[in-house]
Amino acid sequence: MATIAEEIHTLIERLPESDQERVLAYIRELAQKKPFPHSPLPPGTPGYVIARLSVSPEVGEDLARALEDTERIDPDGWR
Repeated sequence: MATIAEEIHTLIERLPESDQERVLAYIRELAQKKPFPHSPLPPGTPGYVIARLSVSPEVGEDLARALEDTERIDPDGWR
C-alpha cells in the first residue's frame, strides 16, 4: 500500500503542468496557515473554566441582540 505522499505524487504526475502549479500553490498555502487563531486559554481547558468567563453587561446585551438578529428572516433584506 502506498503512503499518502506516494499517492499524491502519482496523481500529480498525471496532471497537466498548469494544474500541477495550482496544486503546488495550494499546498504551499496550506503549509503556511496556522490551524487555529491564538487563544489565551491553553488547549484542553476544562468546560467549567470556560463557563466562568464573563463579559460586561453591555457586551452581553450586544451578543444577545446579535443572536436574535441572526434568527430573523427578512424577505426584503436581499433587494
